[in-house]
This record gives sequence, structure tokens and C-alpha cells, in this order.
Amino acid sequence: MPSKPSRLEIESALKGPKQPKRRKARPVDQGKLDLDTPPRRQQVIGGDLTGVAGSQRSGLFNRFADIGLSYWIAGGMVAVILLAFFWPKATDSTREVTQAEAMMRDQLVSSIEPIPGAEATVLPDEPNFTRESDLNRAEEFRRQEEQQRQISALIAKAEEHIANNRLTVPKTSNAVQSYLAALAIDPTNNAAKSGLDDLKDRFLTSGFNALEQDNEAPARQALQQLAAIDKDAEQYADLAQAIEDWRADKKVQTFLSKANAAFKKDNLILPAQANALYFFREALAVDANNKAAQAGIQDIADSFIAKANEAVIEGKYQAAAAHLATVSVIDPTHSSIALIEAMITNAIPLNAASNETTQIAGIPAETANQSTESAQSSNDTDASNPVSNADPVDLDSPFQAPDRPSIERTPALQASEQADFDRQYLKQGLDAYYKGDYETAAALLQPLADKGVARAQFRLAYMHFLGRGFSANRQEADRRIRAALPAIRKFAEEGRAWAQSDLGSLYEDGLVLARDYSEAVRWYRLAAEQGYPGAQTNLGMMYARGRGVTNSRRTAIEWFQRAAKQGDSVAKHNLEALGVN
Repeated sequence: MPSKPSRLEIESALKGPKQPKRRKARPVDQGKLDLDTPPRRQQVIGGDLTGVAGSQRSGLFNRFADIGLSYWIAGGMVAVILLAFFWPKATDSTREVTQAEAMMRDQLVSSIEPIPGAEATVLPDEPNFTRESDLNRAEEFRRQEEQQRQISALIAKAEEHIANNRLTVPKTSNAVQSYLAALAIDPTNNAAKSGLDDLKDRFLTSGFNALEQDNEAPARQALQQLAAIDKDAEQYADLAQAIEDWRADKKVQTFLSKANAAFKKDNLILPAQANALYFFREALAVDANNKAAQAGIQDIADSFIAKANEAVIEGKYQAAAAHLATVSVIDPTHSSIALIEAMITNAIPLNAASNETTQIAGIPAETANQSTESAQSSNDTDASNPVSNADPVDLDSPFQAPDRPSIERTPALQASEQADFDRQYLKQGLDAYYKGDYETAAALLQPLADKGVARAQFRLAYMHFLGRGFSANRQEADRRIRAALPAIRKFAEEGRAWAQSDLGSLYEDGLVLARDYSEAVRWYRLAAEQGYPGAQTNLGMMYARGRGVTNSRRTAIEWFQRAAKQGDSVAKHNLEALGVN
């Protein structure tokens, strides 16, 4: 705005333009004075300026009257800039909406009851937003609105599927998939979570109801439906466990039914894998605390106790001992074992009976592509009987009872008596095996094998290996061989012929031990040189086949002839095949 004119400027303006010098006026005639004309006012600088002040116009307009055009233009531009800066923006309405949304969110959060034990979440102070952040918040709000619209549509679709019983099928359009899709958008959506929880409970109830009706298929289907939602869910684990328990109970019931049927037929321990004892034990393998199976096994033990008692009364003491050996395997803690043993001890001089030996004639060796297994007389039988932590009981040595029955039956005496019973049982089992009665052999040898008798374990292992009395099972054969091998190796190193022959068979067939024909020949030779017929036949086969030794027909015939002289039927057959009389 221009400054107020100075006094000098005012005076210059009042004087007007500089007048040129006038000529000297002629003197006025004093005599002719014009009294009617008013005298001219004197113009004196700094004098009376009332006339000047009176000539100035007042008001706001007059204040800016002297401002130039350029100043007006500049002022207008400034006004336009200020107007553009302070004019309301389109995002102001968005800011208001966002602020309203924040208020609603704060009210919602404050209305939710906190979960016990959960830590409270402290919201940060609302920051000061710039114009760009306001735009981002508006975009986020629009995105959340779109997500909410999608979630609402999915929840409605899920409810429609439930109404039409489309819970898990079809695969891409069902209630479970709709709920899962909603949770994929918002994992915290309560409506979707609640819907899935309801479906889980529904499937769980359906599965339990099916099992109560003894119908496994619908229960399995319900389990698959739970798996479609979440395999880690508690409902899935509960139903899976219920199905397994149901199956186990069904197995137990099936075994108990078969066991009771076998018991009624008096098939207590025979035939193998089809007797009452076998089925009762299978039931206990599924449910170790099953009272019915435990009672059934006790009944079998009582039955053999009764048979042993009858045999003693009839004077059949060896039969009584065999029945008692069976009881000791079925129920070693049976209260009647000591009584029956005392009856047998007091009834006969066991030393005389035990000194008798019976030669087992005509025991064949194994043929085909397997090794020829050993046969032996009753005094050559051995077993590993874990009655204590000491070395296995020596069944090669006959039991010597005192001249007069002893009233005090010491643990050592009881162990010796039990070894004698085991020896008799083992002999019967081996007799049945070599006669081809594999079911009887299995039933007689199984109790001894369960007690850890090495020879019984070895024979059962080869029965599993060769599929005799059992389905061929190499893994079961290996398991039993591993259990018996330490005792067999120990007896072989001590010079027991049967153990040396069995160890040679393991090297020849490659069971548990690595196949080694040279080692097989070495152990066969050690047993054959002691006159063991089974080993003699096996060694002859090694020469005939050239395994571990140079092929020699003559040497093979020599060993076959030695075994044949002892009644070995396989050796005799081999000689006939070679054309030797």
C-alpha cells in the first residue's frame, strides 16, 4: 500500500504547474476601486490550509484510490492462491468416515469381555495422518468392506449347504469348504469358526452312534469328514481312538468265541494255532487285562492239573509229568504244581526211570534245498531252561533222585525235576516233528520255546522257515533263531553234537548268520565225527553238491552209509538215488 503524501508534495500539488513570468502589470487606478469583487485569498505555504483539507474526499475507497494497477493484480493472485489452499478437499468426507469407523471399533473392543488369562492388548495412540495416509486408510476401509461382503456370502452359502445336507460333498461346493474359504479371508471370523465346530460335533456324534450299532463303515466315513476339516482337531482324535477300541474289542470277542468253541471240543493246546490256549493268548495280546481270557487260560491249566492228578492215581507217572510240564508253561505259579510234583516224587524212584534211555530210530534229516536237520536219541536232547540266572539246565545229564524221597524239596531239586519233565516233552515234540505231525510238534514245542528252551526255539524257527505247521515266515524264523542262537553256540562250543549240527545248518542256509559253506562243513564234520546221524547226512550232501568242499561222490556215499547204518531214512533215500545198495 502507498505511503501518505508528504506535506511538501501537498504544497507542490496546490501550487500547480510552474507559471511563466508575467509582465509587470499596469498600475491600477486607485480611484476606480471595485468594491463588489471579493479580495483574492492569499496562498501562503504553511498558512491556512482549511481550503486544502476541505477539498480531500473521505472513506475507505479514498484510502486506496491512489494505489496502482500492478498492486491490484498482485493482490488478486495472492487471494487466488489462498483460496485454492484452504478450499475443502474430497478426502475430508473420507476422513470423517474413517474417524467414525475408528470410534465404532473402539466401542466394539470395549464391549468384548476379556478372556481369562489372556493378556490385554494396548492399542497405540492414533497418529497424525497426512493426506497420503488418509487415502490409504480409505482404501483399507473399502477393502475390508469387500472382504466382509465376501465372508457374509460364504457364510450364507455354507448355511444353504447344511440345509441341503451337502456337508463335505461335492468336493468343491459344500459347507465345510465354504466355512474354510471364509476363514481363509479372515482367520478370526467367529461365524465360520462356530459353524465348523458345530459340524465337528455333528460328525463325532454320528461316528459314535454308528459304533454303538456295530457299524464301522459310517464311523469311518464320519472320521473322513472330520479329517476334511482338521486332522488335529480333538474330535478327530476322539473318534479315531473310539474306532480302534471298537476294532480291538471285536477282535477280542472273536478270539474268545473261538477259544470257547475249542475248549468245548477239548482242543486245549492242539492243533497248532487252532486251540483254546492259542485263542485266549491272542485275545490277551489285544487286551492284556481281559478277564475272560485270563479265566480261560486258568481253566486250561486246571484241566491239565486234573489230568496229571488222574495219571498219578493210575500210575502213569510219565504222562503225569508231561501234563505238569504243560501246566508249568501255561501258569508257572499254579498252586497245584508243587503238590503234583510231590506226588510223583513220592510215588516212583525217579532215578531208575531217568537212567533209562530210548533210542529214536528212523529220524529223517531235512531234504530239498535246505540243510538236513539233526535227529538224536533222548539222552542227546538239550534245552535252555531259564529257571535262574545261571547257565542253562543240562538236559543231557539224567536226573538223579535220592534213594529215599526227600521231604524237603529244595529249589535245585525242583529245577532238576522240571528239567526232566521238559526233556520228556521235548522228546515227544521232536518225535512228532520227524514223523511229519507238525501240528502236534508245534503244540508240544511251543510251551518249551516260550520258556526259552533253545532246541524247541530252533525247531519252531525252521518250521516257520520251511512253512511246516505254519505259514512260511522268514521274519518269524529269524526272530526265533536270534533268541536261540546264544545257547546253541554255547552248546556247540562245548561239543554237543546236536548244537554243532544246528549251527552248521544256520551257516548253510544263511539264517541270521551270513551264509558260509566252509563254516557249515566245519560244524557238520565235528558233529558227524561224534556219530551224529543228522550231521553225517548233512555232510554227505555238502560233498554231493560241492558246497564248502570239493565235489566228491565217493565221500558223499561214505557219509550217507554211516548215517544209514543208524537208521537215518534220508541217508537211505539218498543212497538209493545214487544207485547204491
